[in-house]
Amino acid sequence: MGSVKDLHEYIPATEQSLGRGDFVFSDRFSVFDWGEMPDHIQNKGAALCIIAAYNFEKLQQRGFHTHYLGVRNAYGETVRLDKITKPTNEMTVSLSRVYKPTFTNGSFDYSYFTNGRGKINNFVVPLEVIYRNGAPKGSSLFKTLATLEDDGKTQEKLSLLAQYGLTENPRPGDLFPQTGFDFTTKFEPTDRKISDDDAYTISGLTQEQFYLLKNIRQAAVEIVSQRAEEVGLQDFDGKHEYRLFNGEVAMADVFGTLDENRFMFEGRQVSKEFLRQIYKTKQADWIEDIERAKKEAKQNKMENWKSLVTIQPQKLDPQLIKLVGEMYAAAAEKYTGLPLFGVRSLEEVMQDLEPFYSQN
Repeated sequence: MGSVKDLHEYIPATEQSLGRGDFVFSDRFSVFDWGEMPDHIQNKGAALCIIAAYNFEKLQQRGFHTHYLGVRNAYGETVRLDKITKPTNEMTVSLSRVYKPTFTNGSFDYSYFTNGRGKINNFVVPLEVIYRNGAPKGSSLFKTLATLEDDGKTQEKLSLLAQYGLTENPRPGDLFPQTGFDFTTKFEPTDRKISDDDAYTISGLTQEQFYLLKNIRQAAVEIVSQRAEEVGLQDFDGKHEYRLFNGEVAMADVFGTLDENRFMFEGRQVSKEFLRQIYKTKQADWIEDIERAKKEAKQNKMENWKSLVTIQPQKLDPQLIKLVGEMYAAAAEKYTGLPLFGVRSLEEVMQDLEPFYSQN
């Protein structure tokens, strides 16, 4: 299915019926849209699975639809999260069909969705929702604001800041007066930010369904942000994906995990963002090569920018990888309140990670 989790399908989706399958969350990780990295992180897959299951069950309790059906226990049964006693990396979900835009003459064609609005059934919506409660180190918001300043687009910059209730540029680590939302494309090699109007145009959803999507995203943010605050974490930003079946919009993929979101704990990153920052420091030449390749592919209207990258990512310090695995497991226990992994507390793990943080 992807670079960090696999899909085992055993009932295929059709236009009129949902399919069924299992997400198998691996210990692989991906940064900068690269795909599978050289290292694997122990406990990562199970930690993501358990956090995601917790969030899905909370969203369902509030009356919203999701594709989540349960997690697999040690006997292979699909159960609710409170019925497991050991970590699991398998989640059972209902499945929808995937239709991707075609790449023609240097751009992506979404006419299948626009022409089929209100007619297509059981499909993954070709959008991602990005939300921001704040701006941690590494947030793309800083780059966007700097570009607007350099281009002299003062009004656009002020409008962007107003989206988050701001009148001045934030600093790394600032939380915003209000949550801001953006849409990006989902099925393009690099996520492309688009306006709400454009998101509606390519979504394939009716106006009523698009409005429902916005209601779900708000509820999902409230669930994750409030739970994070309860356990001493700060939820800075995250992303969501959706599907449509029989007129009902539902939360799909996963949300509110350490890969989809950027959490902070006592001023330190507790998410995949920590690994991104490590690569920016330790393998800056690889990052620069990626940025060059993406820019070159865009200029030449190429779909596959990875073919232009000449430098490969290298393995990280084994001790760092071990501690990051503990971080994922400890964060899952703290967030869900379920002591499934038997690891040290997040406070203890973060103390041991401090020397690596100081290198960033």
